[in-house]
Amino acid sequence: MIRKFFTFLCLLGLLAVFLMNYKNLLALGDEQITSRKAEGAISVKNWEKAIDLYEQAYHTHPSNVAIMLRLAWLKTMAKQPEEAAALYREILRKSPGQPEASIQLARLLEADPKHINDGVLLLRKALKVSPNDARLLQEAGNIYKTAAENPQETRKDTKRGLYTLALYYYQASLRFDPLQFSTYFNLGVVNQQMDQDQPAAKAYCQAIILNPRSYEARYNLGMVLSQMNFQEEAYRQLNMSVQTLGENDMQSAQALALKVQMIKNQVYQSSNQGLQALTHPDFLEKGCLLEPKPTDKD
Repeated sequence: MIRKFFTFLCLLGLLAVFLMNYKNLLALGDEQITSRKAEGAISVKNWEKAIDLYEQAYHTHPSNVAIMLRLAWLKTMAKQPEEAAALYREILRKSPGQPEASIQLARLLEADPKHINDGVLLLRKALKVSPNDARLLQEAGNIYKTAAENPQETRKDTKRGLYTLALYYYQASLRFDPLQFSTYFNLGVVNQQMDQDQPAAKAYCQAIILNPRSYEARYNLGMVLSQMNFQEEAYRQLNMSVQTLGENDMQSAQALALKVQMIKNQVYQSSNQGLQALTHPDFLEKGCLLEPKPTDKD
């Protein structure tokens, strides 16, 4: 009798697992079908139609995280941040520390200086669950960088402390995923803001290796190199930034070219000897090493 009862309990457990998996498969199938239906609406930025399709799927599968994440993203694109935030919070109630929901909700909070601290606390909770998640670490760096860039924050020591925290999280993120263009770019920006020219130049150089078409990275690298008095390489990067931008936006490229020319003129005027020919011709090819090449005398 006891054996039969135990067998019955085992069968009930197996049935429960089967039904749960079956329900998950149905939800996955519905999410894929909804995604295909919504592709056309999303491609033409018809957010209302795409939202309507995903809301139908959400009502059928209210616990499916993939559907909720997509719906929240659509709400954000449709400029409905409060509804998007509510969905992300619902996901985090059901699955504390869920990385994507944490990142996206932190970005919404980051947009309002009054709620940046809430975003920081949110990311810290998520990192306790997933301490090696490169995207969570990157977003932590982003939120500290945003806090430091807040024009209302005028205390130099506080700004430097926030930039230091941003550096810490960006560097941690790159240890787990070294192929992040945006993280290297932001690492360059933060170092530049802290007057750390050589680390800034190395970060921008890594960003360019990952995305050679980034005119912003080349422009910033050129500015840092000019500050370091690597003038020839600086102007090569600045000119390349103009050329790269001109491939997509000629009007903006012309404005940038005028700005670059003004920078050159300022350097001429500030130096009694004119431009100094300090250069590093294999700068990019040698892994962004800024140290001058050894001479025969060395």
